[in-house]
Amino acid sequence: MKLKPFFIIQICAFLIFIARAYQFYFFGAPFRAILWDESLMSPIVENVFNTAWYDYATSSKTNKGIANLTLFFSITLFVSAFVSLFWKQIPYVRLKKSIIGFSLFILFILGVCMVKDKNYDFLQFFELTMQFAAPLVLFFTKDFETLNKQKLIFWLKVSIALTFIPHGLFAMGLIYVPGHFIDMTIKILGVTETLARQLLFVVGLLDVIAAAFLFIPKLVKPAFIYIIIWGILTALARIVAGFNYDFFLNSIHHFTYLTVYRLPHGLLPLATLMLYGIYDKTLKTKH
Repeated sequence: MKLKPFFIIQICAFLIFIARAYQFYFFGAPFRAILWDESLMSPIVENVFNTAWYDYATSSKTNKGIANLTLFFSITLFVSAFVSLFWKQIPYVRLKKSIIGFSLFILFILGVCMVKDKNYDFLQFFELTMQFAAPLVLFFTKDFETLNKQKLIFWLKVSIALTFIPHGLFAMGLIYVPGHFIDMTIKILGVTETLARQLLFVVGLLDVIAAAFLFIPKLVKPAFIYIIIWGILTALARIVAGFNYDFFLNSIHHFTYLTVYRLPHGLLPLATLMLYGIYDKTLKTKH
């Protein structure tokens, strides 16, 4: 059976939602980064709800409320995963778009909280662009067959670039090198920290170059091939670096979901490359 690009996009949305649902259910979400920020929340808590900040911050009801909200979001994301997978088979357009739309809102809130949790590092948000892109395609698509493929390809390329450029800038250390980048490189390749930083700079530079090449017609296909391979490898790096034979099940539990929601970093570019080939053939046929 030949996989179609739109089905790969569905799989991408499924993987993102199912892994985030798993994360929320077992490990929680960084909502407290905002909900427990006194400077942001105290005016609302004290003026709207007429509650002292200390009472709010130390209340078991507040903590339980956040936990219940996270659980509700986890269930919603879980449902969205299967709505995405069986998108064409579900006839209720408004219902499935409402579910996907709400889950996109959850991912947006997650991104905002991650930015806040990382001291307003906005590149963290842009790294999630591809994770927004796959569900957005489903949300805005009425008919896959008649969809304007040229526009879709362009916006998918933009989402890929917005994911790979921040990733590359982090790896190059132009802002800072995330500690887990260095740790993964050392664990997987067995190199020194100095060499790990040098290797990260090189691959970071390649990430930025590949993202730019997506918009140069003669270089777009080699750029896609690099991005597909590197996107899948960086996703798999999470479970490879964290795997421990002595704690097999624990390793699977703690690191598989990190790989799963990053697999679309390779699969979505694959779907885009397939669409590019279909669009290219259509143009040649017309001429």
